Amino acid sequence: MSELVLLPMSEENYTAAAQIEAECFADRPWTAEQFHEEITLDFSRTFIAYLGGEPAGFVNIWLTPPMAIINNIAVREGFRRRGIAQAMINAALGECGECSSLTLEVRVSNQPAIALYEKLGFSQVGRRRDFYENPREDAFIMTKFFRKGAAEQDAE
Repeated sequence: MSELVLLPMSEENYTAAAQIEAECFADRPWTAEQFHEEITLDFSRTFIAYLGGEPAGFVNIWLTPPMAIINNIAVREGFRRRGIAQAMINAALGECGECSSLTLEVRVSNQPAIALYEKLGFSQVGRRRDFYENPREDAFIMTKFFRKGAAEQDAE
């Protein structure tokens, strides 16, 4: 298997994230301009995964202590089931130093993603009705708490 490399998104590679986004999401995909703007935000981190030199996926997180949020994570279809999503989530977790939790939304029908998130310590903490379009579907809110009492701290 080729080596998996995660690189921070930059001026040189932000269009790769936009291409992956367009390929993976029919539901209001972010534009290249939106990805470019993420580079300028102090609280935003985006990592692009490369496998065999090809862009395979990306993860975007916002660090807003005490919470962090995965806004988006995507792996191109031909690169799935190779540990890329897990590596990207681990990279996101590595950025959460001052945060007490990391939260994301996932389609209720996306069982492979839900299983991965649960394996990595995320729990279902809520549900957003009609969160997604194309097709219309609810989202589970899933959170990983990093220390005891984090749920109470995040609620403040």
